[in-house]
Amino acid sequence: MPNDYITLNALAQEINLQISDCRIDKVNMPEKDEINLMIRRPDCNAMLTISCNANNPRMHLGGDKKVNPLAAPSFCMHLRKHIVGGVINSVKTLGEDRIVCFEITSRNEMRDKVKFALIAEMMGRYSNILLVKENGTISDTLKQVSYDTLTKRCLLPGAKYSLPPQSKLLPSQSDEIINALNSYNGADLAKFIISNVSGLALITAKQIVRESGLDDCSRALKEKDRRNIAAKICKYADIYNWGEYSPCVLEENGRYCDFFVTRYDEYQNLTNVESLNQAVLLCTLEKDRTERRAERTKFLQKAFNSHKKKLLSKLAKNSEKLVECQQTDDMKKYADLIISNAYAINKGDKVALVADYYQADCPQIKIKLDEKLTPQQNSQLYYKKYAKLKRTAEAVTKQISQLEEELQYLESIAPALDICSSGDEIAELQQELTSLGALRKVKNDKSKHKASQPIAYELDEFAIIVGKNNIQNDKLTFKLANGSDMWIHTQKYHGSHVIVFAEGREIPDNVIETACEIAAFYSMGKKDDGSKIECDYTQRRNLKRHPSGKPGMVVYSAYKTARVSPAEHKDLLV
Repeated sequence: MPNDYITLNALAQEINLQISDCRIDKVNMPEKDEINLMIRRPDCNAMLTISCNANNPRMHLGGDKKVNPLAAPSFCMHLRKHIVGGVINSVKTLGEDRIVCFEITSRNEMRDKVKFALIAEMMGRYSNILLVKENGTISDTLKQVSYDTLTKRCLLPGAKYSLPPQSKLLPSQSDEIINALNSYNGADLAKFIISNVSGLALITAKQIVRESGLDDCSRALKEKDRRNIAAKICKYADIYNWGEYSPCVLEENGRYCDFFVTRYDEYQNLTNVESLNQAVLLCTLEKDRTERRAERTKFLQKAFNSHKKKLLSKLAKNSEKLVECQQTDDMKKYADLIISNAYAINKGDKVALVADYYQADCPQIKIKLDEKLTPQQNSQLYYKKYAKLKRTAEAVTKQISQLEEELQYLESIAPALDICSSGDEIAELQQELTSLGALRKVKNDKSKHKASQPIAYELDEFAIIVGKNNIQNDKLTFKLANGSDMWIHTQKYHGSHVIVFAEGREIPDNVIETACEIAAFYSMGKKDDGSKIECDYTQRRNLKRHPSGKPGMVVYSAYKTARVSPAEHKDLLV
């Protein structure tokens, strides 16, 4: 998506209209690289999110209300001290770069008015958030950076704040841009523009070239072409105040993947939205959720994969042992044949040639002997091997059964890893993996976590509740659900338990079908694109806990099966 000056400048002007002259009520820092400002507006309160995440830097009003850490980070405390209660005077960009400045008037401990600039630098891995005093010195910064030879800046408290050095021309420098275009001698015109002019994404440069009536393979530019390009760049730099400003989003495969300040000719399936802020929300929130979830659950996923690999390795070794144990009956047969032919075998023989009376035609077979032992001793040796292999086969068979059961339970955790997000849910998954031995138990762990909450839907006044992990599934099925409530689960895939609460009523078919679609969505089956999934449903009274006693595992009877396509049904979420 075009995270360039063109887009950010339009977004800053849009947000400026919404929050200028508004008061900051609270400052929160739910992530290590993200702050939330609670803004009090005349019509309604709003939350401004500023993220300097290297992969997804963004700024928008609204979005997810995340759980804040128990102890606020030092940068958050610094902002609370200096700008809570302050008024946002304006929102603007600085230096025609991807830097947004929030000018704030606040009061110090003596109730004197002081001015601060909250600066958000949205520059990929160099993204940062700083609080700068009126005299231009840095009060504090989220990411402290000592002198950098590349950016030639020092971002530390007490240092003088300066804009990043700019080696390219600014979009407003029309005359200089026209002169620079004189050196263009063919090839890719859009790339030539972005290599000489700052603040433009490649896709924006291509749009400017098309709007100028040119193509990327132009051999030479006329004077009017150069002036036209410079004018277009200047216009895009302040497109918010032009009639062409028309925020839109690009949708592909059912999800919003890009946003633009106006309709770009390169894409046909663009959808107009009310504001650029809404476009940012549509395109970046889900990406943020996915990346944050992956980051938080990275250690759980690693433990899951490692333990699964260990279980599969043990299963393979035990299966090999079981194959070896298939010789058990041969050991007993050899012992019997040796003892029954002892009269014809002498001590010192290396091989005994005997008739195999266990087979119908009694063929002659060779049996290896220990030449140092008597026939009776050789027979006892084979009897001992037989007894040992028999014990081994029984033990290995039992171990394989236990390993398969543990692997089955471990696989049931996989769907929860895909949807867990809150700290409470992560703590419950950590608890499950620790009980399996996939994670070490933390000694003297005094951290307290509340029970996480399942996903709630409502359809035709029927509550449909979805468990997000095995602990939730177990509580939902065996503690909250009554005998007449409907229990739903995918037939061949691990997934969430879904309960439709009947409350003494008969559950209509359309509610059951919708609940089955939700169950299919919260299962591993949804990864099989395009295929329908079979879901079993039965009344809660037909369920029993699995003999293993592991949470979330059940056995059931008297069920029916529905074949449905996975669907999230976001519109039914409570």
